[in-house]
Amino acid sequence: MIKVRSILDKVLAGLCALLLAFMTILATYQVITRYVFKNPSTMSEDLLSFSFVWVSLLGTALVFGQKEHMRLSIIPDKLKGAGGLALSIFTELLIMVIAVIVFLVGGKDFVGVGAIQVSPTLNITLDWIYVILPISGILIIVYNLLNIIQAIQKHNGSGKEEFQ
Repeated sequence: MIKVRSILDKVLAGLCALLLAFMTILATYQVITRYVFKNPSTMSEDLLSFSFVWVSLLGTALVFGQKEHMRLSIIPDKLKGAGGLALSIFTELLIMVIAVIVFLVGGKDFVGVGAIQVSPTLNITLDWIYVILPISGILIIVYNLLNIIQAIQKHNGSGKEEFQ
């Protein structure tokens, strides 16, 4: 379980780092073409926008996996034992339901609509851009399941690492 999480964390962090590096290079290119050559690149604007969406959603999945998202910890800090476990599982299940509805169901609809839309500057169908919604939804759900298993293991005393 720990190995799966570690591999997933490294892959997502690496993808986010690559996308951020790509966006930095692309933004530099865009500034140079706009201000030095007085001929702005519309293609780089679209690529930057799409890359930003991808890095944001992949980063969201990573943050959920590391349990570093914004949360109120007043009640969870006071609950220990079975109550804390129940609240932790409930929270993960609630996030999972939202991920299914928003990212998987809604994302599937977006991908369907994107299949008939074409980016004029990149000349690709937008389903290639929108596919990140269900992908990030699946990643969030996988992390939710890992978090639930880890919470149960910790509660039963077989967890090998600290759990928040």
